[in-house]
Amino acid sequence: MRFVIEHPWASGCILGSISFALIWTGLRDGKLRRIKFGLVTVVLAVAAMIIGNLFSTPRENATRVVRGFIHAVMQNNISEVSNLVSPDVIVVDNLHGKLDGTRAGVVEGVQYLHKEFSPTSNTIMRFEVFEREHDALVEVSMMTRITCIGSVPHRWRLIVTPNSQKVWRITTIDVVEVAFRSYR
Repeated sequence: MRFVIEHPWASGCILGSISFALIWTGLRDGKLRRIKFGLVTVVLAVAAMIIGNLFSTPRENATRVVRGFIHAVMQNNISEVSNLVSPDVIVVDNLHGKLDGTRAGVVEGVQYLHKEFSPTSNTIMRFEVFEREHDALVEVSMMTRITCIGSVPHRWRLIVTPNSQKVWRITTIDVVEVAFRSYR
């Protein structure tokens, strides 16, 4: 069922292909029973696509939020950054006093990044989402191209949690390492 919810187009296409094969062979061989199974499979394919598009899993929500956050940081979109971060965000490592552990501190960090280093491009090397009971842990490894420095590897751990209105936001930001230097 999880495959249907997380990949509605893939599950719909697979079921659609099976239904096409059943209907085709039923028409070719003159077997009404196979045609009926094919039509039922068409209905299941449509239902799978509808169900998959109506519901989302914690993994999908965490992926959407973190990818949106990364994109907003790269674009220096401060309003989107503050929208994706919880008001009571916890910044585990404050980059040796450069970040305040609040939403305003995260916004300051994004502004500092663009003022001092000006990133030009970003490549996500590894993106893993681990669902937990009430939240999702996202581990991200990226390579960011910085003006006048070059490519800088960095790893992050973010915890994404739904609030009381079921809006998913980043509640914990943990900078694991930047340029192979740990902040622990």
